[in-house]
Amino acid sequence: MKERKPSLENTSSHWYKDDGRYPKAHKRVIHFLTGIMMAMLFSIPASANIAVNAISRYQLIITEIMADPSPPKGLPEYEYIELKNISGKALDLIGCKLADENGSANFSKSTILKPDSFLICCSNTAAPYLQRYGKTIGLSNWPSFGNESGIVQLISPQGNIIHAISWHSSWYRNTIKSSGGWSLEMISPFQYCAGQSNWTASNDEAGGTPGRINSVNATAKDELPPALLRTYATDSLHLMAVFDEPVDSASAASPVGFRLDGMQQAPAFCNAVPPLFNEVQIRLPAAMQEQTVYKLIVKELKDCIGNTVGMLNNAKAGRASSAAAGDIVINELLADPPPEGDDYVELFNTSKKIIDLSKLYFSNRNSAQVLINSKPATHFPFLLFPGDYLAICSIPEWLGSKYVLKDRSAVLAVNSLPSLPNENGSLVLSNSQGKIIDEINYDIGWHFSLLQSAEGISLERIDPLQPGTKNNFMSAATTAGGGTPGYINSQYRSLGSIQAQFSLSSKSFSPDLDGIDDVLHIQYNMNTTGVVCTVQVFDLDGNPIRMLAANALTGISGSFSWDGLSESKLALPSGIYIILASWFNSNGATGKWKQGVVLTRRKN
Repeated sequence: MKERKPSLENTSSHWYKDDGRYPKAHKRVIHFLTGIMMAMLFSIPASANIAVNAISRYQLIITEIMADPSPPKGLPEYEYIELKNISGKALDLIGCKLADENGSANFSKSTILKPDSFLICCSNTAAPYLQRYGKTIGLSNWPSFGNESGIVQLISPQGNIIHAISWHSSWYRNTIKSSGGWSLEMISPFQYCAGQSNWTASNDEAGGTPGRINSVNATAKDELPPALLRTYATDSLHLMAVFDEPVDSASAASPVGFRLDGMQQAPAFCNAVPPLFNEVQIRLPAAMQEQTVYKLIVKELKDCIGNTVGMLNNAKAGRASSAAAGDIVINELLADPPPEGDDYVELFNTSKKIIDLSKLYFSNRNSAQVLINSKPATHFPFLLFPGDYLAICSIPEWLGSKYVLKDRSAVLAVNSLPSLPNENGSLVLSNSQGKIIDEINYDIGWHFSLLQSAEGISLERIDPLQPGTKNNFMSAATTAGGGTPGYINSQYRSLGSIQAQFSLSSKSFSPDLDGIDDVLHIQYNMNTTGVVCTVQVFDLDGNPIRMLAANALTGISGSFSWDGLSESKLALPSGIYIILASWFNSNGATGKWKQGVVLTRRKN
């Protein structure tokens, strides 16, 4: 009898189906081999078909921070950090650390993150509640992030920084959302080097978007060069240059890219400082002298994307000195902001010293005249140079939308200021030993008496060299927007000088949009503060043509403008018109001034 060859169909059935047709020995062999195969199969990790790579800087980035989950808006009430893999390769986070200033949590087990995917990092307690939103890992020893500011660092197993973010509550750009329940989201993952400009509060109704594309997501690439913000010295030979974003470590290590005016030699060495890499330490060739203002110039430095530093490449530098009484004064104060805003304080350096504000403190006084609610003026070194102004507030974005900011580098964001009640209060500036540098005890009665409401109107110091008393403060001019944060006060004058005059920018003007004398400016210099001014235009018959200002509280100097239109915004014919200004103050003093001007128009 010939041996029958099994068909492919029978062979298939033979290997995968035990139907009782084979001897027990065969069954034992089959069971043994099957067991080995199954053991091998289950011993292979699920990620075996993924090529896992070592993690370099910026291959994983922090894209969302839920630092203050209370009160919740829709998400579980737990902190979380969202990571995104932008490397184009699968990455294993085992051995990595997620850290803040005070502690770190370890990735103790293999955690594979595929390209262009997200990972929600949280505490072990939070993990069961957040895993519904995407790939989640619970970490032991979860750092407790501060509600108002903090540093988040992702560190490689080798101890290298992969990505780090130093955030502040002002990054929310919204006072309601910064109070809790909303996450901070990165706007464009292509601008991972950018700081505040690339972060904002989530727009998702749940308060955040863990495990998925951010609600504020954009695809704009980083094409902006790094900007040198400021400097500070750690001693006479070491200078720190602070930039607005992380810089490239290789270009930062080149001493020829840094020069301090007055020193002929290049620095001995330079290096970018982790974890944020937005500061460069510079070892100078010679010691800086006290009370000498230098200028640091930076060239050829690149950011982490590769953009080269541009025009914003220089900043003042110098050694800080201790502040004495009167060296820095409280020059302006907003204690009654509108509901969407916040208080601000302006400081002015009246001395010839360079003063580090991190050595000074704001406080209030209680009824027993004891200093309370003390807060550092800033938590990091910040130099105020002679003659410089600095506005300090918690919401710089709001400040810029409400008032004119002539120099945004003259605004410093802090977590909070001491209590500044609307009606009256105290504000003290002192050093760490409690020595008073300046102090004011303000009252709403310091405002201009005819002001209908003090909301949004700051109190300005008239003469920074005189005491901080009622007679030396006045409401900021409404013509200046009600406040002048970061620059000379609208009510500034030296109490030893008096000047009062009105003048026209030209004897004639032609509002025909040719770029020459299109607008008439009525310029003024007042001889005192608290002056209310009305400016009108009349024709030669005495008929009122246009009201340029009605009971406007003026500063010491300023201007009003006329575009040649009537009250109903109609173009007026050529001719002679009269400008009449009248003013008064709360003491009953009055005055008038008038002058003619020729308005000319082209003939069609």
